[in-house]
Amino acid sequence: MKLLALLSVAGSLALFTSGSLPCPCDLAARLGASGVEPEPGSPAGLYVEVRNATVWGGACHIGSEAVSQGELAASGWAFDGGEAGGVGLAGVRVVAVLEGSSNLQAEEVFRAGGEPAIRSRLWVDAPSGAAADAAVALVRSRVDLGAVTVVRRAGLTVARVGDRFTMDVPGALSVEGDAMPDRSCCTMPESRWYSPLDPGCDAVVGNPHVCRFEGAGSGRDRLAPWAFEGENSAFVGSIDA
Repeated sequence: MKLLALLSVAGSLALFTSGSLPCPCDLAARLGASGVEPEPGSPAGLYVEVRNATVWGGACHIGSEAVSQGELAASGWAFDGGEAGGVGLAGVRVVAVLEGSSNLQAEEVFRAGGEPAIRSRLWVDAPSGAAADAAVALVRSRVDLGAVTVVRRAGLTVARVGDRFTMDVPGALSVEGDAMPDRSCCTMPESRWYSPLDPGCDAVVGNPHVCRFEGAGSGRDRLAPWAFEGENSAFVGSIDA
């Protein structure tokens, strides 16, 4: 079965190279290029996610991290269109930082294990209170954020130019990186062990050279600082559904 899968991938790569088929990773890397016509009013834009664990790599590397890492993540949404609850989302940015009691997707990596207890903190940048509330409600319906301790308004950056992506919460979170240049996450899909926390996102794997959370809050609501850089630990792509 493994040989058949490798032959299938090799055959597909030949078609991609010849131009007979579009490379799905190139499609996934372009905003709005999922090939599926979105429903009128469907949210659209950019999605960025980082973990404190490698999401694409060899089995030994993944396994060594999965039992002691992967409990921390940050997700960012930059909406450039669509609506939620009848409120327009264009120009809204949302960033969520999650902290779990164990790996956020251990079930996906090991096919076993219980669900972690999750706490999270949200920041939203929106032109109005109604847009902020609508975006936060939408994000909470898309991703299991567990117990949301705080939602704050702030000037946020969730952006992408070519393969380079950035996500920034002033004084709290700094992320800069690039999508995998050779798109190995596409040509070697068996090495991708995780999927984006937002299942409605079409994303490729990225590598952040800067990924630092300074911590936020106090007392029982505090989320601890963390950093994880120079690994294939990010997803970047489009919001398609």
